[in-house]
Amino acid sequence: MMTRSSCALLFMSVALFSIPLFSTQSLAQVKPAGLNASETLAPVAWLAGGTWVTDIKDPSGGTTTHVENHIRWAPNHQAIEFNANFNGKPHYNGFYAYNPATKTIGFYYTNSEGQFSTGTATADADGKTIHQDLEINEPNGKTNHVRSTLVRDGDNAYWFAVFLQKDGEWVQEFKLRYERK
Repeated sequence: MMTRSSCALLFMSVALFSIPLFSTQSLAQVKPAGLNASETLAPVAWLAGGTWVTDIKDPSGGTTTHVENHIRWAPNHQAIEFNANFNGKPHYNGFYAYNPATKTIGFYYTNSEGQFSTGTATADADGKTIHQDLEINEPNGKTNHVRSTLVRDGDNAYWFAVFLQKDGEWVQEFKLRYERK
């Protein structure tokens, strides 16, 4: 039979041993702080908003390809999405996102011909130039290493250049000016 003092001792023991248990359970349920994409994606955030346009003139034929690149924050505000149309037809679909494991900005995109590309985007300290290093995976399985730069020209324009390796050197393949509309 339990006496009043043994009941009190049992109650105190249960209470004392339960405090750490409840404390750790409540700590385990604390949600970790989310990433602030406005900070982690700041180097590329200036691209979001509006439509960036350029016209590419074919040097051999005189035809022009009109490019419209729609860039916006993803609905969850953890990525910056882009969709580029060539002459009104979908061509590129992708996004930039922060990779917390590598602490880099990655980007991923596909094109209408079946390419899949992945890379990283790194900004210069002044925030004006973004260097992109990427692998383009062709539908036939071949992979091409490519570099590109985006050089900001005010709030509503940038220069986009693509570089390919030739004889071990990085050579500019082309350069385009995009304007925000």
